[in-house]
Order: sequence, then structure tokens, then C-alpha cells
Amino acid sequence: MNAKGVLVGFLTGLVVGGIAGLLLAPSSGAETRQKIRDELEETVEKVKSEAENLREKAEEFASKAKEILEEKTEELKEVIEKSKEAIKEKKEELSAKILRKEEA
Repeated sequence: MNAKGVLVGFLTGLVVGGIAGLLLAPSSGAETRQKIRDELEETVEKVKSEAENLREKAEEFASKAKEILEEKTEELKEVIEKSKEAIKEKKEELSAKILRKEEA
């Protein structure tokens, strides 16, 4: 299950549990409605806070991923350059050997 599914499940359980607790508690209709409003406001604030935390973590993850990608790109460029140089050297060696055999 992904993080989004867990978060939705958690928040759904939180809201349902809170409302059930309020509805089952002995109090007047006005008090119950006020408790539901208060519980809903509290839940909305928790959701906003969790959404902000997730956004910050996602930004942090994206930043780290970008940094790693840039590092690996540079490493790959270096490997490619070294490979090109090695191929060039081998080509020159082979050309020299072929010329020597033709002269002999």
C-alpha cells in the first residue's frame, strides 16, 4: 500500500471514529453539533499539517534525486571520455602495427 492510501485510511478512520464517539456521547443536539464542528476543524488542521509534511518530504526527495542524477551524469561523462581516449590509443596502436606489417 502506498503512503497516500495509508494517509487516506488513517484520516478516514480518524474522522469516523471521532464522529462516532461524539454521536454516542450523552449530550444535547447543539453540543453534539458543536463537538462535530470542532472535531472536523481539528481534523482539517491535521490533514493540512500532514499534507505540508508530505510536500516538504517530496521536495526534499526530488532535490536529493536531482543531485544524485547530476553526480552520476558527470561520472558517466568522465567514463565516456576515458573510453574514447582508450579507443583512440588502441586504434593508433593497431594502425601502427598494420603499417609495420605492410612495410615488412
